[in-house]
Amino acid sequence: MREYVGTCMECGAQVYCHDGFIGGVVLEAGNLLCFPCFEAKDEKQEE
Repeated sequence: MREYVGTCMECGAQVYCHDGFIGGVVLEAGNLLCFPCFEAKDEKQEE
């Protein structure tokens, strides 16, 4: 089952829940990031 959750706050991509697993990351403020944007943000923080 695939259910729409919201949009990525960085790129605007649609984020879905797939059989109970969200296709992104929910931040503390309740905002969503898709996995590609989250990984890019995480890599920038490591530099």
